[in-house]
Amino acid sequence: MGRIPDKIKSIDGSKETLKLTVRITDLWFIGTPNKSEQAKMVFVDSEGDQIHAVCKSDQLKSWKANFKENSTYVMHNFKVVKNDGQFRVCEHVYKLFFIGVTVIREADLHELPFKEFRFVEFGNVVAGNFVADLLVDIIGVVDQVLFRHVS
Repeated sequence: MGRIPDKIKSIDGSKETLKLTVRITDLWFIGTPNKSEQAKMVFVDSEGDQIHAVCKSDQLKSWKANFKENSTYVMHNFKVVKNDGQFRVCEHVYKLFFIGVTVIREADLHELPFKEFRFVEFGNVVAGNFVADLLVDIIGVVDQVLFRHVS
């Protein structure tokens, strides 16, 4: 029997031998194709939790053809690092990097949710209750969030 998948909310930087069952809800490429290009993704698990993942150019050649937005996967072995850049695409305090031992297998996992929008009351924006360093997808365009409620 296979190992039970880890949950995104349990990722705390203590282990890199993660097994995740995820849907790629957002996928974009940065850089020059076939040169210094990298893939950035947002994964969602069965509980709707999200985490940012990055596949740098040295690993991208192996996996680029496998990445499809809205497809579901079983993935193993990532490097886990603090999500402390100037801007973040997910609230999770960690993000994942693909490394040489990362394994990806497309799987038919219909129970995994699709992208979920989290709208907030306009009053929260006026009151300044938002995360200033969090980027979100607004109708297909990445932009700085001004409408993200701070819990």
